[in-house]
Amino acid sequence: MKCLHCKKKFLAKDKKYLPFCSSRCKSLDLSDWLSEANKISDSLNPDQDKF
Repeated sequence: MKCLHCKKKFLAKDKKYLPFCSSRCKSLDLSDWLSEANKISDSLNPDQDKF
């Protein structure tokens, strides 16, 4: 399995931070979402009315 953040390969059965390889990668991913470095684009459903 590959970590979603650092792309390092690891054995899923050995880790408790799935889908990440470590607590550090899990925290860094959360930080990316909170800082809006990661976001869901508006173009997922272009036919939906805007509010």
